[in-house]
Amino acid sequence: MDLDTRTLAQAGLIGYIALIAAAFITGNPLVQTLADVAFGIAVILLGIVTYQIPIESRVKLIAAGGFVAAGITQFVQLATGIAELGLAGTLFLLAGLVGYIALRRETTATPF
Repeated sequence: MDLDTRTLAQAGLIGYIALIAAAFITGNPLVQTLADVAFGIAVILLGIVTYQIPIESRVKLIAAGGFVAAGITQFVQLATGIAELGLAGTLFLLAGLVGYIALRRETTATPF
């Protein structure tokens, strides 16, 4: 069975949602940390999938870069505990989302 990046991104997003629900229900800090790790993985995969959309556009680079940067920032924040990185990660994620929405207006090709 061949798993592509798109399938992995979908699985990562589903896993992240499940972990968020479990962390909310249980209040377990370990589950919350696992959810944070899953978020980092999911947005990096989302950035890779976005980059693979068959269009040459700076908007694609902004969207993909924003997603990947958000994931990397998440891991750095987890490793260092620097709370300010949370804001940076949120801004990167916002750039990725806005870029993705703009990209959807430029092409009918979709990663999902």
